[in-house]
Amino acid sequence: MCEVCQRVILRKGFRSPQDYLDCLSYLQELIDSGDFELESGTCDLDKVKGPDGCWMDDMIGHVIRCRSCRQAFTCSACTYRGGGSFRKGR
Repeated sequence: MCEVCQRVILRKGFRSPQDYLDCLSYLQELIDSGDFELESGTCDLDKVKGPDGCWMDDMIGHVIRCRSCRQAFTCSACTYRGGGSFRKGR
């Protein structure tokens, strides 16, 4: 991991739906900084909930990658049973 990646704040778990949404905002900040790019996702970062306020899917995941060292980070959540994390790797 490079210096940029060492500053990334990981999350072992989400305590609430809002905690997960806050993490998605953090991912967007990392992408907006120019140091990271969105590699893949089940939906757009800002479209995890539909117009009706319901989650887009039972499992939602996004992978970002460092533009310098190519290290991947995965943010995933189970919206049906709860839980999820933001961790290093795919």
